[in-house]
Amino acid sequence: MDFEQVLTLRQTTRKYTDQKVSDSDLEKILQAAQTAPLAAGDDQTTHLTLVKDPVLMEEIRNACMLTSRKTGQKIDALYGAQAMIFVSATDLSEDHIEYCNTGCIIENILLEATALGLGSTYIWGCLKKLRKNEEVMKKLCLPQGYEILSAAVVGYPAKPLAPREISRKLSVTEL
Repeated sequence: MDFEQVLTLRQTTRKYTDQKVSDSDLEKILQAAQTAPLAAGDDQTTHLTLVKDPVLMEEIRNACMLTSRKTGQKIDALYGAQAMIFVSATDLSEDHIEYCNTGCIIENILLEATALGLGSTYIWGCLKKLRKNEEVMKKLCLPQGYEILSAAVVGYPAKPLAPREISRKLSVTEL
C-alpha cells in the first residue's frame, strides 16, 4: 500500500471485531513505533507496553469506561479493540518534549496499523481514570518512575476501512 493510500484510509475506528491481531502484525506495529523521531536521548526514557492478554484488556476496558454526556450510558473507551499499546516516559523535562515524542510514536503506530488493514484509535481522555486505578496500573508492569502519557488501540474494524477525500481542514498561512 502506498503512503497516500494509507493517509486516505487512516481514520479513527470506533467499533472493532473480537478477532485477535496476529503477533506478526503487532511486531510490525512495534517496529513502526521504534522509527518515530524522538528528541535526542529520549529513547532511553521512553517505554512501550503492549497489552494483548484478553483478561487484562477487559480490566483496562472497565477502568477506562466513560459515561456519555448525552445519554448517561457507559461507553467502552477502547471500542472493543483487542490490543493496546501504551507510551510512557520518565524524567519529564521542563518543556515536556516527551508529549511530542509520544505523538510521533502514536502516529507511526496508527499509520502502520492502517497499512496492515487494521483499525486504530488514539487513546487519551480515559487514561486519567486508568492512572487512578492502582490495581490495574500495577498489572501493566511499567518500569519504576515511568508514567503513561498516551496510548493507541488496534484491531480489526467492524466495517472495512474506506478511503476518504483529503481536503484542507486546517487553516494555512502561506508566505
